[in-house]
Amino acid sequence: MGKKLILVVEDEAIVAEDIRKILKNYNYEVPEAISTGEAAIKSINKIHPDLILLDIKLKDKLSGIDVAKHIIDLNIPIIYLTAYSDKEIIEDAKKTAPFGYLIKPFRERELVATIQMALFKHEMEQKLIESEAKFRILIETTGEGICIFDTENNFNFINEAGAKIFGGVISDFEETNLSDYLNKYNLDKVHRHNKLRKENKSSRYELEIIRKDGRKRFLNIIGSPRFNENIFIGTFGIFNDITDKKMVQLKLKRTMDSYTRIFENIQDIYYETEFDGTILEISPSVKFNSSYTRKELIGKSMYDLYYDENQHDIFLTKLTKDGYVYDYEIILEDKDKTPLICIINAKIIEDKDSGKIRIIGSLKNITEQRENEVERQEYEMRYRKLFEFSTDAVILQDKNGLIDCNNAAIKLFGYTKKDEILNLSPVDVSPLMQAKKLSQEIAEKYIAQTFENGNMKFEWIYKKKNGKLFTAEVWLSSFKLNNKSFIQATIREITNIKD
Repeated sequence: MGKKLILVVEDEAIVAEDIRKILKNYNYEVPEAISTGEAAIKSINKIHPDLILLDIKLKDKLSGIDVAKHIIDLNIPIIYLTAYSDKEIIEDAKKTAPFGYLIKPFRERELVATIQMALFKHEMEQKLIESEAKFRILIETTGEGICIFDTENNFNFINEAGAKIFGGVISDFEETNLSDYLNKYNLDKVHRHNKLRKENKSSRYELEIIRKDGRKRFLNIIGSPRFNENIFIGTFGIFNDITDKKMVQLKLKRTMDSYTRIFENIQDIYYETEFDGTILEISPSVKFNSSYTRKELIGKSMYDLYYDENQHDIFLTKLTKDGYVYDYEIILEDKDKTPLICIINAKIIEDKDSGKIRIIGSLKNITEQRENEVERQEYEMRYRKLFEFSTDAVILQDKNGLIDCNNAAIKLFGYTKKDEILNLSPVDVSPLMQAKKLSQEIAEKYIAQTFENGNMKFEWIYKKKNGKLFTAEVWLSSFKLNNKSFIQATIREITNIKD
């Protein structure tokens, strides 16, 4: 069997080329895309494709629906491509009996599945039309329901599979009307489609029935008109039970809705690429992490974004060896050539349907975090220099006591080692009384006030290691680091006190 010829009629060149690329990968023959209605009609009449992907909105005065009306007698299956879900447009499009709709943007699998289903269904319809002799065998052996109605929707015939779908046996339908299984909404739907039959038009639609046992079932129906000497005599229908599929679809829709919400709001960057690096999908969050937009990156090679191309080879070697990479640091290049430091997670997966290898993963931009880390380290280094070389005594303490001091503090209190001071509390380097009050009581008060207000200044009497007292100016200031509170005390001796 030769390749199926699919004609793409699409006025957006990038979208058209993406579709052509996908279909060629699935072994379809796809000529150059067409962007206008008039050119499409000429091409369709010339090459007679097996299927047409037809954009509703085209560049010239003819719409996709106009094109479909011009070539409707050619009996070529049509799948509409549209970015619109306007009810009037959809209703107008229905009159041309398309084999499906694809709302932009759509995924590769959705596109291919819709085409495969359309080609299959079209082939089945052709076989039914072309070979009435095989019809009886099909009726007796198919798992699909087949029925014939008169103009009043009375069952004239139903096969065994159809009777089973309706919850009965063939004999149950000898004097039965389809309306016995329908609520008002679905009965109105049948009447609308019967009007198409009277116009000698086939249609497909979904119908909900209520069986005699009270159970609801969803049917996918293809209805065709029956005429005798140009007089409409009823409808021929093929249907199958899609209840389970419908339930799966509803569950899938909920899942996809959830996925879409996550995909559109995720802060990290989700991506999907071909093994050669071509970006197939990337989350909208990329615009918050770089100067690129999602549209700019799709179709671009991920490997072209590496700041150092040698790093790409190292990354790919590790990914190929293990099949995955977690928390791996890379440097990418932004649109303005500035480096972006990122943490990447990636995994190699194989598409079971096509056998193609893809890479999926996520990126986290940590450039600002790294810059902050560098700034923090530089700040700490500057602070440490000030701390160590200050001529004033500087002591650090938390709520539990002293935790650090500089050399000036060791010298001021007459000690030789830092550990000697750090084993003490502020009260240990003070006399018992302070301004006729207990030093410990006042110290606790000042520390509490500093934690609350941020800073304070006062004079304090201290005691050196040798017991000698001296007065000093004290500046206390509080700060937080890693959600923990600290106090820095800067002490400057102003006078000695005689014993």
